[in-house]
Amino acid sequence: METVELSCDVYEPDGTNSEISPIVLMHGFLWNKFVFRNIARDLCNETKRKVYSLDLRNHGESPSREECSFFLMAEDVKRFLDENSLKKVVFVTHSFSSSIAYLIALERPDSVEKMVMIDNPPFNDFNDHFSRESVFPQLEIQNKLLKTLDPKMKLKVAKAKFLNLATFGTKSQECFYKKAAYDLTKENGKFKWKIDMEYLMDLYRQGMFNLKGRGSSDHEILIIRCPNSGRVYDSKFEAVLKHNPKARLVTIEGTTHLLMFEKTREFLDIVKDFLCAP
Repeated sequence: METVELSCDVYEPDGTNSEISPIVLMHGFLWNKFVFRNIARDLCNETKRKVYSLDLRNHGESPSREECSFFLMAEDVKRFLDENSLKKVVFVTHSFSSSIAYLIALERPDSVEKMVMIDNPPFNDFNDHFSRESVFPQLEIQNKLLKTLDPKMKLKVAKAKFLNLATFGTKSQECFYKKAAYDLTKENGKFKWKIDMEYLMDLYRQGMFNLKGRGSSDHEILIIRCPNSGRVYDSKFEAVLKHNPKARLVTIEGTTHLLMFEKTREFLDIVKDFLCAP
């Protein structure tokens, strides 16, 4: 099983206690650590913990491979932990990366202190509603943005166009347009995305990022969801509790799937309280 070396940004506050487990922050499907840089910095400053923010396989600045699945991604992260001598960590994960953290917790229970899962249960079973409402529109909108660009534009001008769009609308829309600007590149006179999003979507449609529930965990797990979550509805959380008795559920009102960007202060307070609790 071939693993890849993951790209990582490291945040370290003044006076970090080396005895405190660091945070490993992982992004959601089609996203990257660049978009999470402010969240990573805030988590570092608020918790006084070192934060490692990763780009997963086939995302951001990490290598891309034809083989891409939850199991391979988990192996990549385990390699990262080993290479950085991280004996025990706290995982903070958004969306599909929650399953990666959970796989590692099952296989290496002593390597995980706690887990914070943002709007996602420990295992993914992407339902049609969530796919229609969240996953498919994301790529459709980005591809429509691509078509608005004049091929004669310079890359920096095209990026500036997206960044200007980021100044309007909601906080989630701001993050999305900033992500699009970061994702954009130009090769042979044509604009394209840095990563092969269409290939990732093909894998998604094939069910490569679906993972049925397995195993049980005694870890403390905090699941933070938005209202009317398409991923963590009440019956889903009840199923999680059967195999994860120390799981907790918190809802942040007035948010969507990108709740950590929309109500950052509330999100940070919830995470900080959870990590500080004995």
